[in-house]
Amino acid sequence: MNQNATTGTNRTGAAAAPERTRAMLTGVEEFLATFQGSAYDVPRVRVAYAREAEPVGTVPLPPTLTGKIKTAVQTVAGDHPVLFMDKLGERLAFERSGTRFYETLASKYDAYDSFSGGPTREDLEHIQQEEFRHFTLLHAVIEQLGGDPTTVTPSADLQATAAKGIMQVITDPRTTLLQSLEAILVAELTDNACWEALTELAEGAGQDGLARQFREARATEEEHLLKVRAWVAAGQGRAAEGGSNRGR
Repeated sequence: MNQNATTGTNRTGAAAAPERTRAMLTGVEEFLATFQGSAYDVPRVRVAYAREAEPVGTVPLPPTLTGKIKTAVQTVAGDHPVLFMDKLGERLAFERSGTRFYETLASKYDAYDSFSGGPTREDLEHIQQEEFRHFTLLHAVIEQLGGDPTTVTPSADLQATAAKGIMQVITDPRTTLLQSLEAILVAELTDNACWEALTELAEGAGQDGLARQFREARATEEEHLLKVRAWVAAGQGRAAEGGSNRGR
C-alpha cells in the first residue's frame, strides 16, 4: 500500500477558486473592521495575562516528609532536589506516553501494513516494551526518593500537553503508518534530549548508580531514534545516515 502523499481533488488553496477569492477580498475592502487597535495590541494582552497567571504547577513535598526523608532527597537529588523531582516526573509522563504511542502504532501497522524497509509489528512491540520498562524505572526512582509517582509535576504537565499533538496524528484514521512514524520522530528526538538532561542532573548530584541507569535508558532511546529515522527514510525512498532500516 502506498503510504506517501498522492494527488487528488484538494481544494484548500485559494487558487482552486480564483473568482471566490477575488470576491472574498472585495468583501474585506467593503466591510472594513470597526474595532479600535491593531495586531500590536495582541502581544500586550498576552504579556498582561502572563504576568497575572499562576505557574503551570508545583512540585509537592514528599507526602511523608520528615527531616530524615528530606535529607535523603537532598542527598540523592543534589543541590536542586525540586528540579530533579520535576524532571523525573517529566520523564515518567513522557515514557507513559511513549508506551501508548507504540501501542497505537501497532494498530496502525495492522490497518496499513508496513512498507519496504519499514518496521515489523514485532519491532514496534519491542520498542513499546522498552518504553514501559523506562516508565517502571522512573516510577521506582521517584518512590525511592519519597515522592509520589502519580503527581503531575509542572514539566510533566507540559510534556503531556505536547504529546497530545503526536497522539492525535497517530490515532487519526486517515494517517498512514509512515505518517505516524514521522510524528513519532518528533517524540524520539525530545526523548533523547530529556534523558541526557536527567543523566546530567544525576551526575551533578554524585549519584553514579542513577546516572548509570539513565545512561542505559538513553542508549536504548538512541537506538529507537536511529530505527525510526531509518524507517522514515526508507518510506520516503532515501537512505538514512547511521541506522539500519529493519530489525532489532
